[in-house]
Amino acid sequence: MCGELKRRQGRIIALVSLYMQKVYAEKIELDKFAQEVVDFFEVRKFGEIAMLHTDRGYQIIAGDSSVYKIRSDLRVDVRRSVEGFSVSFDQTKETKRFNYPMMLATMFGGGYFFLRDLKSDESWRKIEREFWVQTASMITKAKTAFDSSQQQNSEDSEL
Repeated sequence: MCGELKRRQGRIIALVSLYMQKVYAEKIELDKFAQEVVDFFEVRKFGEIAMLHTDRGYQIIAGDSSVYKIRSDLRVDVRRSVEGFSVSFDQTKETKRFNYPMMLATMFGGGYFFLRDLKSDESWRKIEREFWVQTASMITKAKTAFDSSQQQNSEDSEL
């Protein structure tokens, strides 16, 4: 997790980017992997899912889950590299820090806003764990698709 502090209108704002990236030295079918990521979010009932094709791979953005109460969108970047590919999974949000004392924050509404932020962070960590566990099976499916396409291409070139 990396953070950055900025001063905006006399208040200190923390830009928090919860970010994790893994690099794999395998050749896979990137289209198949990206579709597997979309399916991952669909199964978990994310209402808004967008898959964007970029010059180096795909970017999948998911939000508005009826199961996971995460207060911002999730983003998965899948990029092809010379050695293989990389996958990054992150959630970027702007959080306001140091605006008021903690005791004052918990007094109003029984700490509703504070509790809502904690539950959002908890949901984020849960979906992140699930994503990285599922990544192994997604890679296996995409690698199988890549191997079969390579085999098909070699058979076509022999003819």
